[in-house]
Amino acid sequence: MKNINTSNYNFSNVISNNLIYADKTKHVWELAKTDGAYFLSRPRRFGKSLLLSTFEELFKGSADPLQDPQGLFKNLWISGKEPNYDFTDIYPIISLSMAMPNYSTDVLRLSIKSRLRDIADSYDIPLNDTIPELMFKDLILSLNRKYNKTVVLLVDEYDDPVSSVIDDPYLANKNARFLKGFYAIIKGYQKYFRFVMLTGVTRYLLLWESGVLNHLIDLTMLEKYADICGFTYEEFDKCFADRFQITMEQFKEKGLLEKNCGVSDFRETIFRQYDGYSWDGKTRVLNPYSLLNAFENENLDNYWFSIEPTKKLLNAILSKEPLGLTADKLRDLSKDSIISPSEINSMSPVPALFQTGYLTIDKITTVKKKYAAENNKLCYSFKTPNEEIKPTFLKDFSESLYQFLRIDKLNQKNNFIQAIKSENSNKLSILIDSFFGAIPASLHIHKEAYYHSVLYGYLEGLTDLIAFPEKPGADGTPDILLVIGEDLYIIVELKYKDNLELESVGDNHKIKTAMEKLAIYAIKTIDAKNYLRPYLAKAKKILKLGLGVYGRGRVVAILENEEQAKARAKLMAKTSRSAPCNGATSKTSAKK
Repeated sequence: MKNINTSNYNFSNVISNNLIYADKTKHVWELAKTDGAYFLSRPRRFGKSLLLSTFEELFKGSADPLQDPQGLFKNLWISGKEPNYDFTDIYPIISLSMAMPNYSTDVLRLSIKSRLRDIADSYDIPLNDTIPELMFKDLILSLNRKYNKTVVLLVDEYDDPVSSVIDDPYLANKNARFLKGFYAIIKGYQKYFRFVMLTGVTRYLLLWESGVLNHLIDLTMLEKYADICGFTYEEFDKCFADRFQITMEQFKEKGLLEKNCGVSDFRETIFRQYDGYSWDGKTRVLNPYSLLNAFENENLDNYWFSIEPTKKLLNAILSKEPLGLTADKLRDLSKDSIISPSEINSMSPVPALFQTGYLTIDKITTVKKKYAAENNKLCYSFKTPNEEIKPTFLKDFSESLYQFLRIDKLNQKNNFIQAIKSENSNKLSILIDSFFGAIPASLHIHKEAYYHSVLYGYLEGLTDLIAFPEKPGADGTPDILLVIGEDLYIIVELKYKDNLELESVGDNHKIKTAMEKLAIYAIKTIDAKNYLRPYLAKAKKILKLGLGVYGRGRVVAILENEEQAKARAKLMAKTSRSAPCNGATSKTSAKK
């Protein structure tokens, strides 16, 4: 059984200490076998540092000439016959990490200078300059002259001095300007490099469109490298299978699994919590940091959020654009719109949160162009990756929505629960309608998915109830499941119609009638799709809440209990029997 260490990102230590390792050396070989300059974006704690450490170990080779030149790679894929890699072909290496504890620009400059001097000293090279950019250039040229070889450059967390102070735009821009000058050396001295790789989280406009880094090949969304970081299903089984039984028993002891659950249920629980990340819409990988922590601690928890500094980014975006992440805005986006460089002061929500790991690719669809000469267009849709990310993400979305609309959550909560318990449809209509009505007209998007998201944001913010968006059951997926206390379940279904023309005329009677029809249609949908079925044995009481939403979020709510449902069904049956029909036609049809 291999060991687990959740804080070790050094390839040499991982292999030497027999730690769990997903063999990524096939990808390493594919990139290292030819000269190239690359960039890879992945969220924090996703294995980027370990990947760069693997390249470093490969290019520096064995320090002892008497050892097997394959060294630490002896039992990995790259040591096999197919790659036939020459482990004696070694190069001088400049390895820099831009992740630092303090990001004032002065400290950043001092830290880089110190790191460059340490590298120069390790190669017994003097550096006379004191300006970081000139020291960097001098180190490259000196290594090239001394060893008569091109240089390997590895830069980890290249954007961290900007991302970590994103809530301070002045400092973020100041650091970005410094990095622009420093990274310009890479492009200016391309011919002196054997291999270049930069890793990070976000692409910033100041560093990319200025031409400083636009020569790098971006691996981020290439299907071939979709699993270069993280654990695939196959790697998960291979690396953790010998721990399944003991960890599964611990999960049962802690109430995380039912006592009669087997290995397949255990795997499904792990996947639901930590799986789902994708950069090509096909390959799914599990978050390595969270996965290792779950097995080391033998417990499910939100490990990624406990250390994730990009939460600053989430809060910064939501505070400026709280409705920028509604469901309608996560669908059918072009590739350029999600990987294009970002402005530090006005980052677009979806690309920023995709790059930082709060969102991932759900699916990629192809839209065919009208004319044969045109290229088909790829459209990307996004979702929250898993149950580790989803609750916190949605909670922050809800918080930002209430703050933006300046609505008293406590008052809303008390009124809403009172309306539910007294089964007062009219009061529910007023509450939800007033919430939707507080949203400025310019921010309304006339799509059902938009109002689903806003409704969820409203309900998630109400304490003393639990809201599950699109909780799947055997017969289908209702829009929202609400649970109040331990025994009151409410199935919520929303239907929307966009008729702004009628709304602008101001015919309130027709509008109200239309909303009521939509609300009744929503109730009928709950019945037709049997959404109550999973909860009949759990709940003492189940209610159906149908919402008819019209135009700019005008709402009618219909709350229906079991007795009302029976009365409605009886009335519909009676209406159907008494409806006029053409008897002659019916008889003729029957004869036919």
